[in-house]
Amino acid sequence: MSQENVEIVRGLYEAVNAQRWGTYWDVYAPEYEMDPTDTGIGIVRGIEAAEETLREYWETFENFQVELKEVIHADEGQVVTAVRDGGRLKGSDAEVWNRFFHVWTFEKGKIVRLSIHTERNRALEAAGLSE
Repeated sequence: MSQENVEIVRGLYEAVNAQRWGTYWDVYAPEYEMDPTDTGIGIVRGIEAAEETLREYWETFENFQVELKEVIHADEGQVVTAVRDGGRLKGSDAEVWNRFFHVWTFEKGKIVRLSIHTERNRALEAAGLSE
């Protein structure tokens, strides 16, 4: 397990919770892409485009939070996590919490890809793993 990669991912979740996304841009490769196709959004290329796409989602909540629930797999090339995210919807008393599985792919110490999945087995398949 690459503890360094796990710590980078933990730091990214903490940055999102503190609304400090840009403080971690240096961990992304220039060719970074985000693949949230399991959630109905197409592939997004580039750090700024990915942030804009995620920010639209985050801003539907009064105080968006993401909780790392489990590190499922980690090696030199990938970190697979289970997360819970959500919060109170803006203009409402309703809280919405979602469960996602993230596959973070690293090359040469930089994140080149993030795929977001709604099912654990789909994330494992995307990472080339099985249960």
